[in-house]
Amino acid sequence: MSIFPPITYPTFYLLAAILVAIESTTLITTGTDRLTRPVQQKGEFWLPLLLSVILALWMGARPVSGVEYGDTINYHIQYLQAAEEGAGKIMIDTGSEWVFGALIIISQALGLDSNGFFTVIAFGYVLTATWAMKKYVPTSPYLGFLFLISSLFFLNFGLNGLRNGLACHMILLAMAFLMEDKRIIAGIIAFMALGVHRSTMLPIAAVIAAITVLRDPKYAFYIWLASIPLSLATGNMFMGFVSGLGVDDRMAAYAGGHGHESMFSKTGFRWDFLIYSAMPIAIYWYACIKKHLRDGWYNVIATTYMLSNAAWVMLIRIEYSNRFAYLSWFLIPVMMVYPLCNMKAWGSSQDKIAGIVLAAYLLLTIFLQIAVWHA
Repeated sequence: MSIFPPITYPTFYLLAAILVAIESTTLITTGTDRLTRPVQQKGEFWLPLLLSVILALWMGARPVSGVEYGDTINYHIQYLQAAEEGAGKIMIDTGSEWVFGALIIISQALGLDSNGFFTVIAFGYVLTATWAMKKYVPTSPYLGFLFLISSLFFLNFGLNGLRNGLACHMILLAMAFLMEDKRIIAGIIAFMALGVHRSTMLPIAAVIAAITVLRDPKYAFYIWLASIPLSLATGNMFMGFVSGLGVDDRMAAYAGGHGHESMFSKTGFRWDFLIYSAMPIAIYWYACIKKHLRDGWYNVIATTYMLSNAAWVMLIRIEYSNRFAYLSWFLIPVMMVYPLCNMKAWGSSQDKIAGIVLAAYLLLTIFLQIAVWHA
């Protein structure tokens, strides 16, 4: 029996709101310039690390249910079937996504039940992102962690879209190592991410474009802007194109309209998703275009995000478009927190603005998750 009560969206966001309220109030009222201190002054990492471990254990201990936790029941069935069919059949079934198959085999060799397997995945999902945040914002890794858990689909992809979420967070970590010029480590992690979910070839391609041919993110910004009227004008044409590609069977099925009913299976132009996607681009616009600030690695992060998100905008009508959107959305916490900690765009009001942005970010997430989609 688990020592944790079942994790639910209201409980998770209530606890997140308490943590965010304390940190936001501190940032807004103290009047310090803590966020603009030199990068050599590292922030404390023990608290986000401790909270990450607790969160991973809590996620892993969830009941096996397809009602509250979406694909959890499907992963549970897959895990039980894999135990009967053996390692060879697992690797054949997982195909190019061999890393995920290997995690199943290792977990079963250790004698773990499905909740033990979910805990392994949860640790990978949460800790890779928390570790990455420590690298992106070394002066305030706790603030980075709060932006992480405040993001719209952080909990959803920790409980439901497990492979997609784990693979994207591995890319987040790979980009952090690339930022430190540790290219071999970054390449290995990115290759393994493809072995968890091959759809991560999209952000990987966007990263490559960002460090080679599109070094100035304003061009990616123009591409993102152009994708909106283009998507409105072309309708379902690109959906049919992706459905016929066969690059990713699940994505092709969504594009072909073969998903099943849920709040995320709604088709049509998702203005709610688009508005949410525009938030970090507004932060980029203010810091880099209005204030004319330049940061080489923020350029890479912003270009990767905008290119990946533009690809999603072209497919915005597909069922479960949130799963395709997460191929860019996993970068939103970094897009938001990086300039607040590393770029002096707001001067002496930097801490105050950070507190306001953090609180507003979580409030929007709660509004969309509970007040709108779970109404």
